Amino acid sequence: MTKTASIAASACLLLLWLAATTAVAQSSRPLAAAATSTKATPPWEPSIAGKWTYRSYLNDASVLVNADADPAVQALTPIYGDGVTTAAAALKALNLVFGEGIMAFNPPTGNSFTGTLDMGGGYVLDLTGTMQTSPSGDVAIDVIGNGCAGTKTDGWEYDYRASTAPKWLNGVNQVPTLVGTVIRAKPHNGAPAGVAASFIAIKQ
Repeated sequence: MTKTASIAASACLLLLWLAATTAVAQSSRPLAAAATSTKATPPWEPSIAGKWTYRSYLNDASVLVNADADPAVQALTPIYGDGVTTAAAALKALNLVFGEGIMAFNPPTGNSFTGTLDMGGGYVLDLTGTMQTSPSGDVAIDVIGNGCAGTKTDGWEYDYRASTAPKWLNGVNQVPTLVGTVIRAKPHNGAPAGVAASFIAIKQ
């Protein structure tokens, strides 16, 4: 076997091992590694209306980045160096992403609001929710996301509960965020109901 073929075979084995850890996600769209953002920090504006970058994560308490590498990865380290261990840890962490997209909320009417969660590739949920604002200005939301009839999300339902994260008085470039949980309320595409994940949504 040539050196090139050996490298290709080893890489395939590593990717197959990593794929085995991937869970059924909220969106079936493949996820790519995130690039470093160069956007300017928007002014602090905690109102619910607007666009929020949504990302949810499976609740796995395992230590990934600083954990001892899997034996299959350790076997490749003498060949490819320590970088393969870092790459494997990064891919395992990426596999914890449950769903990702843009939550767009319309201006509320009283305590009620509507919106969408667009996960790309035709995966869109219609959102209906209620909100409560505390005297300190913190916002708590309850949202139901229903799939759109006749589309890839037909029959889907995900429920969301979240609240705005506190603002630090001495925080640097802090932006409004929603922190909460999401649950698959109805089964779809072979994925069971009841699967829950944590999520963060960052205001754009």
